[in-house]
Amino acid sequence: MSLDLFNNYESEYTSLVAAARNRLTATLPELSGTSRSTALRETDRELEDAQELVGQMEMELLSLQGPERSRAAPRMRQYKAEVEQLKREARKAAQGLGSYENNRRALLGDAAARMGENSASAEDSSLDSDHRTRLLSGNERLERGSQRLQDSHRIAIETEAVGANILNDLRAQREQIVNTRDVLLQGESHIDRSQRTLRTMTRRLLTNKMITTGLIVVGVSLVLLIFYIKLTR
Repeated sequence: MSLDLFNNYESEYTSLVAAARNRLTATLPELSGTSRSTALRETDRELEDAQELVGQMEMELLSLQGPERSRAAPRMRQYKAEVEQLKREARKAAQGLGSYENNRRALLGDAAARMGENSASAEDSSLDSDHRTRLLSGNERLERGSQRLQDSHRIAIETEAVGANILNDLRAQREQIVNTRDVLLQGESHIDRSQRTLRTMTRRLLTNKMITTGLIVVGVSLVLLIFYIKLTR
């Protein structure tokens, strides 16, 4: 079950990283101004989510066993390095945004600055839209976090059920062992009684044999005595 959850996290991580990389390499170079700032914030959010997923995968990695864990460990190191590299690229892109705006203002001069003041209301509208986008992104992150918590809770319940089944099996095996031990003790007691009976019978046989031998000796002695008396007369 830990492997299934690890694979789900890995799939979600792959999607986030692919989206962030596509935005850094293909989308950002074509954007400027507010649109570029919004794209950068969205990229940062995706990379934060990806890093959080890497942490979740590390936790699940501890539950994996044998070859599954050996195969997953190198991928974890690769994912960590990948997220760090994309974060560095995002920081460079953000620094490039500042340089781009400064160069743009220097080239356009005061006229461009006045035009920027006239377009303040449009910028405010863009900021409102950006705020809504951040709220929606935050809701998506909460939903993904809730889903991961639900998955973890489900796995905990399933693990508890498996543990209960194992305890029941162990209890049944213990009862079988106790019953087997009782049967063996009863058999041992029967054997002891049989041995005592055999010893008693053996003693009786020896006693009877000794009595029989004594009677024979007495009888022979009497016959010899009678025969001797007759001869002496």
